[in-house]
Amino acid sequence: MTWRQFLQAIASPNGGLNVKVDLVGVHKVRKKLASGQVVFYHYAWRGGPRIKADPSNAIEFTAEFVRLQRDRPDAPYKGCLAEIIREYLKSPAYTGLKPSTREGYDFAIKEIEASFFEMPASQISAPGTRTTFLQWRDEIAQTHPRKADLYMSVLKRILWFGLDREMIERHPLERVEKVSDGSRRDVIWTDDDIDVFRNGKKDAAGSWEIKPSSEPLVRALLLAVWTGQRQGDLLKLTWKAYDGHSIYLRQSKTGSHVRVKVSDELKRHLDGVKRGNSVTILTNGQGQPWATGFKSSWRKAVEKAGIEGKTFHDLRGTFVTLAYRNGASIKEIAEVSGHSEKDAETIIRKHYLVSSAAVESIENRQKRFTGEAG
Repeated sequence: MTWRQFLQAIASPNGGLNVKVDLVGVHKVRKKLASGQVVFYHYAWRGGPRIKADPSNAIEFTAEFVRLQRDRPDAPYKGCLAEIIREYLKSPAYTGLKPSTREGYDFAIKEIEASFFEMPASQISAPGTRTTFLQWRDEIAQTHPRKADLYMSVLKRILWFGLDREMIERHPLERVEKVSDGSRRDVIWTDDDIDVFRNGKKDAAGSWEIKPSSEPLVRALLLAVWTGQRQGDLLKLTWKAYDGHSIYLRQSKTGSHVRVKVSDELKRHLDGVKRGNSVTILTNGQGQPWATGFKSSWRKAVEKAGIEGKTFHDLRGTFVTLAYRNGASIKEIAEVSGHSEKDAETIIRKHYLVSSAAVESIENRQKRFTGEAG
């Protein structure tokens, strides 16, 4: 069953969910509330746990149904993709992943299960299935190419696991190319994006059209915009690394030790944070380090702010343009952010330089800095 087929099963005329064929085992209960309103509760099976997802949301409802069914000792859908996923999630191939990586995988697996959970192993191995998977990916790629590549990458890993465990006879997704170019140099957060994420947006009547993001996420935004560091390094950053004027850290990818002068805006925000007993600068809503959940919380906040196609990682490119706007050289920017000088210049040319004179200016600046000027 694909998610499109599931949409057709939603919202029968009596307000219930028509799952007799599509979602085998769902138990629907009609209940009259004290107010007189009639509601329908759905359970993963008779006597099983309640499905709390909204039935009108096909993806979320199906994903929760499959997850609950998957955890049953007598789990149904034997010989289907759901069983392969169940075994994969118990294997070292999944449990050995870093928590941050598993978080992204879990998001992809939810979407994969919602579309293909009951696909039999025989069909996965059969001719024509590759086309089915690629069509599914291509439809997602129309609006979210990087997300489509992530889903396909996770699906490929699950199928390799299934092939290795002899649960399928053929891997239908060998040699699948990415649909995104793998580069985010052409994507930065605009000043308007940052303002809406931080402060929200009101309509002409003064009502909230978009509410401001939570303070912990605004803190993460400002830290990324004003330092240009990678998400993983920022999440591990402790208050000891901040002396009130600069932030000191060791970049996990490059191994470089860097010192970043803190801007007035970032200083005001950090100095106003109620630290409590927190060790790390970035904490969740409960004041605890982000062990898990940051990516999910960030994605939801970006969606609520109406910011399309931009990720936390894109704030690094935003830092590059901001730093250059304020007089930093390409070499200085590269040393702090961890970009190569070539990549830093590419970002600047794309978003900041608007004329041949500006290009010449940046080249002359670089020559003066390196002593190449005649």
